[in-house]
Amino acid sequence: MGNQPLTIAVATDQSYYESGATITGRVYLSVKDPKGIDAKSLNLLIEGEERTKIHRTSGTGENRRDHYHRSNCAILKLDTPLANFGNGYIKPGQYEFPFISTLPSNIPPTMRENDFESHCEVRYSIGAHLVQPGGAGGLFSSITKSWLRASPKELNIIGKPQPAGVIAGGIKLPPETESINYCCCFNRGTMTLESELERAILSPGDAANVFLRCRNDSTTPAFGVQAHLRETVTWRAYGHQETKSRLIGQQFLSADSCPELSPLMRLPQKYFGDASYNPLGDALNRSQRRNLSFFVSRDARDTHQGSLITIDHVLTVTIKTKCCMTNPESSIQVSIQRPPSLTDSAATTAATVEAPVFPSAPPFQSEETNDIPMAEATVLPPDWSALTADLVTIPMAEPTWGATAPPPGAVGSNPYDGATAPLPSLAQPIATKVPY
Repeated sequence: MGNQPLTIAVATDQSYYESGATITGRVYLSVKDPKGIDAKSLNLLIEGEERTKIHRTSGTGENRRDHYHRSNCAILKLDTPLANFGNGYIKPGQYEFPFISTLPSNIPPTMRENDFESHCEVRYSIGAHLVQPGGAGGLFSSITKSWLRASPKELNIIGKPQPAGVIAGGIKLPPETESINYCCCFNRGTMTLESELERAILSPGDAANVFLRCRNDSTTPAFGVQAHLRETVTWRAYGHQETKSRLIGQQFLSADSCPELSPLMRLPQKYFGDASYNPLGDALNRSQRRNLSFFVSRDARDTHQGSLITIDHVLTVTIKTKCCMTNPESSIQVSIQRPPSLTDSAATTAATVEAPVFPSAPPFQSEETNDIPMAEATVLPPDWSALTADLVTIPMAEPTWGATAPPPGAVGSNPYDGATAPLPSLAQPIATKVPY
């Protein structure tokens, strides 16, 4: 476990967890200094945060300047002792400290997005460190010696799944009639579109079914009807905003399959100047109900409304016409959420769904970070023979409000509020004293 006089490492039983899941793992401690190490406690540290960075430029040519705006907002922070050393001293040797803790059920999943030099991410980590006598302890400990702590281990969190056996209802948009204009000025009649999404909550990899009725009361030919689902990630930093969107599902229905989209030879005489003329009437009701089906991309992110990061999903149904003509459309805001777990346990120890496809953008490394590179233990040495402490159960970590730069319009409310247990502190230790 390295050549340091003291090495700490953290291991968990799974590579990813659902929100609200139970984490089990171990902290490994190897004290090689023959004199031992002064320490008051061994603490487990679980952290989560939103981090954003936005790049802007000013000037041109030789006067061009780069500007970087950064913000971060704490989602949760748990710093609690696994073991208290009564004599303030750890003897040379090898030790293991098993632990179990539950994540809050309302935290957002891990995500990353980048747009050139602008980035955003939701990240979680788990680590451990020693608190030496005389330190402040708790959340405000100042760890200045890198070998007193473990390299933080990334925790991949997926969103809380939909409840098993619960089927979300659909969303139906009433018929809308829109004037079809050529070059915004010359009217060619109207088109009517009615759409319905079978389920308001979709899951990555799901088949989405869109039902629609349409009618062409214009002299403009239509090419067909298109449905597309768009994901938009918006992040903020110090009054600046960046947006990036992509299609995560689409389908097209040709007009050849929809006789009701055939254009009129000419507009009805009563269309002109007759307010009682209703192109909806019974004609739309008599038109055939069409179905557009497509698959949601497997790497679609969960819908998220955070302090600094927002992820929205909008389904748009459009009647496609030729160039310079109006394209009637209707939009429905939907929610993306993980499918139900295979088990419906209230305390799921790990994600039971198929391993998700995590976004491929690299982790965002802040230029403001002053962390000292540390040797990280990845494999136990062959001569590992540790003294194992009793299992420590840690209460649920509480989401916290810790933004260094609250987003515009923030009034002090935290979207991650709602956990049931307070943060433990060194003043109220939950771990049993260990006679090391």
